[in-house]
Amino acid sequence: MRASLWITRRVVHRLAIKLIERALRRCAERMPSSTFRLTSREDLLGYVPYGLGFYPQESLVLVGLGQKRLELCARADASWPTRQHVSQFAQALRRIRKITAVLLLGYGGAEIADPTRAVGSALEQRGYPVMELLRVTGDRFFCLTCGECTPPEGRPFEVKASAAAAAAIFAGMVARPDRASVERLVRPIGGLAAVAMSQAVDRAGKRLDEAPCHLQQWGREAVEQALSKARHGDRLDDDEVAWLTLVLQDTEVRDHAWRLTDREVWQLELWLDLTRRAEPSLAAPLAALLSWCAWRQGDGALAMVAAARAQRLDPAQRLAQFVADLLDRASPPSTVTKWPVPL
Repeated sequence: MRASLWITRRVVHRLAIKLIERALRRCAERMPSSTFRLTSREDLLGYVPYGLGFYPQESLVLVGLGQKRLELCARADASWPTRQHVSQFAQALRRIRKITAVLLLGYGGAEIADPTRAVGSALEQRGYPVMELLRVTGDRFFCLTCGECTPPEGRPFEVKASAAAAAAIFAGMVARPDRASVERLVRPIGGLAAVAMSQAVDRAGKRLDEAPCHLQQWGREAVEQALSKARHGDRLDDDEVAWLTLVLQDTEVRDHAWRLTDREVWQLELWLDLTRRAEPSLAAPLAALLSWCAWRQGDGALAMVAAARAQRLDPAQRLAQFVADLLDRASPPSTVTKWPVPL
């Protein structure tokens, strides 16, 4: 009886692998030529760091495949308890009804195998069939469902050498070394640059005090001038940054900037530069605009850390909360076609 059950499980797992490969091929066949194709485990593993925005370490990653594309790529710290993993992943799966195949990847040493299996089992008990369980460490992956489809030492693969990684890089996607490197991107500047910015804010404050009634008009002009300079590859000087940080404290001015911000690379570079250079007490609207622009570009990792910084600086920053909610719901950029929307 046990032997029969073992054989049945092995057959089912082999069938699951074939179904996953078929689903990946089906996604590839229906993708437009401007997108890249995932047709194997190696391709999938090559894509994950670009889908997340960084190379996962000590993480559990949930991948959801739909009929036409990869619908979901979500990550959680491996140190979380199983209940929290299952709650977060199930919440993301509920919000995307197009998913037909679920894969769970554990990034880390041998000790991550059991938590990966536990989360996979719990998801299945909730009605989400997990068709693949893999452990990934360095340049090798191991199947956690059976002991036969990958050798005991794991199957080698190269993320950067994969066709998926090359296509992702060509498409402008970025895979940073780790999550900490993403968080460092939005940290404020220090040293003499911070002192110079503080002095520039004092000058801008005196200018604004002279005619506060013109705030919104001046603010819209400042936003348009900043975007114009950035579009032409020019960097704002300290006085321009300081002035912009002050006028963006006004919600109508911020919404004007929001209305003009989409997914252009030069826009992302502008809001990232300003988020870092702004005096911390004034940086919340800038970080919120950065989070919006990053989300529109599909850079969920940067959008998340930027929104988190904006909310830490100003818990009432509703644009940052709006983006955070979009990220929590795993909403793609196509879900918002007009902005600003009432917050």
